[in-house]
Amino acid sequence: MKRPHEYHISKIIQRFLPNVEEQGGISGHQRSILKLIGLCKTSALGGHKEECPNCKFDKIHYNSCGNRNCPSCQGVNKEKWVFDRQHDLLPVTYFHSVFTIPSELYIYFRYNKRILYDLLMRSVKETIQSFGKNPRNGIGGKIGAILLLHTWTQQMAYHPHVHCIIPAGGLTSNGKWKQAKAKGQFLFPVRAMSAMFRGKLLCGLHQLYLEDKLRLPPKELAKYKKTKNILYSKEFVSYAKPAFGGPKQVLEYIGRYTHRICISNHRIIKVTDSHVTYRYLDRKNNKSKIKTVTGKQFLNLFAEHILPKGFRKIRHVGFLSSRSKAKDLATIRKSLRVKTPPPKVKMTTKEFILLTTGKNPHLCPECGVGEMGITQIMPPIRGSPCKIFFRPIPKDRIVKLIRTVA
Repeated sequence: MKRPHEYHISKIIQRFLPNVEEQGGISGHQRSILKLIGLCKTSALGGHKEECPNCKFDKIHYNSCGNRNCPSCQGVNKEKWVFDRQHDLLPVTYFHSVFTIPSELYIYFRYNKRILYDLLMRSVKETIQSFGKNPRNGIGGKIGAILLLHTWTQQMAYHPHVHCIIPAGGLTSNGKWKQAKAKGQFLFPVRAMSAMFRGKLLCGLHQLYLEDKLRLPPKELAKYKKTKNILYSKEFVSYAKPAFGGPKQVLEYIGRYTHRICISNHRIIKVTDSHVTYRYLDRKNNKSKIKTVTGKQFLNLFAEHILPKGFRKIRHVGFLSSRSKAKDLATIRKSLRVKTPPPKVKMTTKEFILLTTGKNPHLCPECGVGEMGITQIMPPIRGSPCKIFFRPIPKDRIVKLIRTVA
């Protein structure tokens, strides 16, 4: 019997995607991404053969798809991203805020994902920046934040929301660090922040409606004004979680949330010819539960959370934005009288894993002495079903090609 972690999204896609395509209901972009993930770590994407110079042990390594929606391809990328964030951390309190939208807006977002996801993140950005600049809220300066877009619940239902990691303070116009109220233990009043967020989001939505940029079913478009009036009288749920214990806890949180997708392979516990069973956390009572859906339903749920092509789901704002981060962080550290961390070093995957774990990822698994060298290259299979890019060999790999497989 298979263990739970042996079930992979790629296998589910291979089994059920033909039925989903026949049924329809997914976009061309979603179909392309699903097909690519379905080929992850298979011969269709090509690969290479490795051999140990010490014991002559050999193995074949097939390429991963590398797509950000694939649960098998996030590991090292996530760890590298989190490692780089160490250079941006400050010795201050950090807060975690969440901005959500009411269910009445779900259909608007489903039909207009790119423009409304962007509007959602801009509304969050403008809200927290407005509160930071206002001296009545205790800071009166330029604040910074990392914004993370998520679109799912534990059961893979559609639920767009934005997580924010916010240092408790800001950079004033005279170049000084101003700590938030209560010695950094209180950020902003949640209800006032929620009201401003609602106003900015609905104002942007109405502007898109006036410019005829919203794509909606005719019935939904006809009742837009009624829906808008309901939303203005409804409280948007935005909340702030307790402050993090310190920079270490911030990094742990970032590691859990940044490169997460709607479901990971280890949560899938059973796949049959017709159904998929997976585990989820019921947040109402904090208990683990099990849900079974048909294979077609599972892929439709998964496809709903595939982001539009090129959309940036992680954004840095204020003094953490790439445009001004180097200068602003240097000014803040000077004000706080803390040392500047050493400059970032560009590393290969091998160098990064060696630095963070002390282990050589290419060491022979059989003898543990020799470093596996690439002896054969297997190019990807050309043509349909999706565009595949050739991957260059990292510069720090040992390459002793015997022949290239055509």
